[in-house]
Amino acid sequence: MPFLIAAVVVLTVLCLLNLLLTFGIVRKLRAQRDHSRPGPAALALPVGSTAPNFSAVTTTGETITRDGLGETLFGFFSPNCPACTERLPRFVEAARRESGREVLAVLHGDDAATRAQAAALRDVARVVVEASPDGPLGTAFAITGYPAFGLIDAHGTVTATGLDPERLTASSPSTT
Repeated sequence: MPFLIAAVVVLTVLCLLNLLLTFGIVRKLRAQRDHSRPGPAALALPVGSTAPNFSAVTTTGETITRDGLGETLFGFFSPNCPACTERLPRFVEAARRESGREVLAVLHGDDAATRAQAAALRDVARVVVEASPDGPLGTAFAITGYPAFGLIDAHGTVTATGLDPERLTASSPSTT
């Protein structure tokens, strides 16, 4: 009987060690996968580049141009993008905290989901709805994926891009 108890204890310890090692390997693989993903620069204009001139009309009928924007936090969303739906509330929160920056939200699509996203953003941002990614803003910012977030200065130069709007605004102080 003492041999059986000893065997169970040894096997239990070995199983726990194996479990710890497995968790460690999974953690390393996740970190490695995150580093191998393409960066946010692949989704929009790279940092340091200047957006070409554009003109677009917001949902309130206001015409906006690159030269008419000051320092701006921007976000591009697509209604059939699960990551966009997940990050929309974070963008709204980041936009509410902004002071000294304008906030621009661009939605690509023309359906009920787009209208719902526009309604959620209307109180915190200027909202532009473009039927396709080839619209004036999608083209000007060279959007290739969603969601895409960034900051531009008063001259239209991209100063930061990212996949998380909260991190983006926390790392870059706004002008007051």
